[in-house]
Amino acid sequence: MRKIKVPVLNILLALGFVCIFAGIFFLLHPFAGMEGVEPFINPFVNVSLIIFGALCFYFALIRYHHAPLYFFGMYLCLMSLFFLLISTRIIPVSFDRLWPCGMILCGICLVLTCLCRHHRLFSAYLAPGILLTIMGGFFLLFSLDIIAISFKEFVARWWPLFLIFAGVVLVGLFLYQQNPVVPFPYEPEADFSDDEVMGE
Repeated sequence: MRKIKVPVLNILLALGFVCIFAGIFFLLHPFAGMEGVEPFINPFVNVSLIIFGALCFYFALIRYHHAPLYFFGMYLCLMSLFFLLISTRIIPVSFDRLWPCGMILCGICLVLTCLCRHHRLFSAYLAPGILLTIMGGFFLLFSLDIIAISFKEFVARWWPLFLIFAGVVLVGLFLYQQNPVVPFPYEPEADFSDDEVMGE
C-alpha cells in the first residue's frame, strides 16, 4: 500500500477529531433540552474548553510533541466531556460527589501522555499516574457513600494503613532496584527532552 503523505495525514487527523466531537455533541444534544437539566458550567465555556483541548492535542500530535501539550489537551477534552455528561444528566450524580473522577482522569492522562509521547511506558509517568488513579478511586468510595463513615473518621481510625502502604512501596522499590530482572517500566537512558521528535 502506498504511504500517505504527511499533509494528507494531518488533514485526516483533523477530520477524525471533527467527526468524533460532532458525533458526541449530536448524541448528547437531545438531553440538553430536557426539563430540569441545568448545565454544570456555561455550555459555551464547556464547548470552548473541548475545542481548545482538541487543538492542543492535535498540534502535539502533528508538530510540537511536548509532553505538557499532550497532557493538557487530553485532560481538557476529557474533563469537559465529563462536565457535559453531568450537565445533561447522563451521569445522574452532581460534580460535588464525583470530584475524585478528576484525579482518576489526571492519572489516566499521564499514562496516555507517556504512550503518545514516547511510545512506551516510563516510571516517571506511570508511578504518579497509578497513584492518582488509586487515590481518586479511594476518595470516590467516600464521596459516593460506598464507605459509610466519613473520610475524617476513617483516617482517625485507620491511619496506620497509610504507613503500612508507604512502607510496602518503599521496600518494593528497594528490592526491585537490587535486582531489576525486568526492565519494565524502567528504560535505560530514558530521554525526556522536548526536542525529541516522536517516533525517532
